[in-house]
Formats: sequence, structure tokens, C-alpha cells
Amino acid sequence: MTLLEKRMRGLNRDLSGAVSKVLDDPKPKSVHRLRTTIRRIESLVSYANPDIGKKEERSLEKLTDLRKRAGKVRDFDVQEDLLDTLGNGSTVKDRKTLKNILEKKRNQQAKRLESAVKKIHEAKFFGRLDRIAEQAGALQDGKNRPLAPLEEAEAQLARMAEDFGFAQTMKPSRLHGARVALKRIRYMAELAEESAEQKELMRELKSAQDAIGDWHDWQELTERAEKRFSDRASCPLLREARTVLSARYSDAISAVHKLFSLTQEPTRKPPGAAQSLQTAARRA
Repeated sequence: MTLLEKRMRGLNRDLSGAVSKVLDDPKPKSVHRLRTTIRRIESLVSYANPDIGKKEERSLEKLTDLRKRAGKVRDFDVQEDLLDTLGNGSTVKDRKTLKNILEKKRNQQAKRLESAVKKIHEAKFFGRLDRIAEQAGALQDGKNRPLAPLEEAEAQLARMAEDFGFAQTMKPSRLHGARVALKRIRYMAELAEESAEQKELMRELKSAQDAIGDWHDWQELTERAEKRFSDRASCPLLREARTVLSARYSDAISAVHKLFSLTQEPTRKPPGAAQSLQTAARRA
């Protein structure tokens, strides 16, 4: 059994466990585990590019739909946590109002997630994932995998840095694209054998990804608050959320530039054929 097949089968077991947990109780931790496990499966399949049938393709499509469902629940979980960090005493009433809205919407999305999970909670679905694991780990002629996982991740990161350019202004939409692409690159690096180089790259990617993710979460919370309190220009909660959002935006840009600067170091391998940021974002 090849390393990729072992990893895919391990992810399939993790997915089965995550599905059971969500069915028992869609707690934030269970929903997050479900979402990240599916991300890892998608990354492995994308890299391995296995020769699979239509039934297996439909199973992967169901997984993608399930991940997006879990993402909607997760967004409300994170926004509720961020809302609790706003400590201005004058925001208490507005925080309670907004939290009630978030809880109601979270419960609605959780019910939809549970319904989607029930549809895949059957033996045939996981049997198809096992067949995908076999195909993903099968020996191929190399054309489907031009580079080893770590080399591919480094090449994609180097290409991404070139696409951005250090002199360009990083607008929110572009920063969001970076967030999506860095997730894929990080999961790609996870497929590699453990080494000092792999661990270093994982640390660098996670640091930047966390900074962008923090900004994105604050952006979504601020937009929701603006929608609810749009008739109050001087709303204290809005002022505080916008202040935090601005700081997180600056932090995210700095983190991305720092990550990209590391691709210019002589210890980095030269980039090969790599996927562009735009392609990675479109597939998200």
C-alpha cells in the first residue's frame, strides 16, 4: 500500500468519525473537524488525479457540498466567539441582539448540515471513497504527478508570490483569493513525508493562513453588524468592529508579504509548473 493510499484511507476513517459526531451533536469542534477532513481529502484527490468512475465523481461532489454546508455553520460559530471579544460596555445590548440573530441562523444551518450528512451516512458512499483511495495510491506513469507533494507546494507558493507582486495593492478580494489558495497549498504540503523542510513550510503557511482567516472572520462579522445596524451611523458596536477589522487587515497583509518574501530566499527550490492563484481560487 502506497503512502497516498494509506493517507486517503486514514482520511476516510476520519471522515466517518466526523460524520458520526455531527449526527450525534453538531458542536463547533465536530463541524470544524468534518470541514477540514473533507478539505484534506479534496487536496489529496486533486494531487493524485486518480482515474475514477462517475459514481466516485458524484461522491466527491457530495463531499464538496457537505464541506460548504459545514463552512456555513462554522462561520456562525466563529462570529459568535468574536462577538464575545468586543468589550465596550456600550455595546452590550447590541451584542445581545446580534448574538441572538447569529444563534438562530446557526441553528438553521446546522439542521441543513445534519440533513446533508444523513444522505451520505451509508456503506456504499464510504465504499466508493475506499475505491478512490486505491486509485489515488496506484502506481502511475508520473504524468498525473509531475512533482512530489512538497515540491509542488513550494512551486505553487512561488508562483503565487509572482502573481501578486510586492508592489501591488492587496485589495480585500485579492486577499480572500490568497486565503483560499494558501489553504490548498498547505494541505498539499501535508501529503509529503515529514522532514524539517516540510515542517518549516507548514509553520510558515499556517501563520499566514491564520492571519488572513482572522481578518476574513472579522470582515464577515462586521458586514453582518452593518446590515443589522445600518440605520445607526454612530453604533458603538459597529465602530469597535470596524476598528478591529482594520487592524486585522493590516496584520493579514503583513503576514502574506512576509510569507512571500521567504520564497525569494536562496534555500528555496526554483518553481516548476505550478497552478496559478486564479486557478486555485476558482476550484475552491
